[in-house]
Amino acid sequence: MIAAGAERTVTFPNGLPGFEHSRHFVIVTAPAFSPFTLIQGEGEAAPAFVAIDPRLVDPGYRTDLEDDDRDRLAAEPGQTLLWLALVTATAGGHATVNLKAPLVINPASMQGLQVLPADSPYRLDHPLPGM
Repeated sequence: MIAAGAERTVTFPNGLPGFEHSRHFVIVTAPAFSPFTLIQGEGEAAPAFVAIDPRLVDPGYRTDLEDDDRDRLAAEPGQTLLWLALVTATAGGHATVNLKAPLVINPASMQGLQVLPADSPYRLDHPLPGM
């Protein structure tokens, strides 16, 4: 995982769904907002997201990466990738996590994408425990 306090730019070649115009994001981690990660778009009026390692929400979390997606990330088989699930605050003051369509980042190439496995058993709005 990216070290605490580090900032690095990740390129999402196709952007993120709904934010296709934003392609470059800075990943920010800091002890002050652990276990969360900030994903901040670069540029004026760029979106920002809060994310969390999906294994912190569901310790048994597991999903496969298709070969095409691995190629788009320039990732070798067996290479360690960073998986993040986007967090959404609800109107009622609770939070949910999108475990169905995680972000996957290759720290070696700094390429990222959001995957949506067709047969995922996970939800887009999984309750975030303790929130």
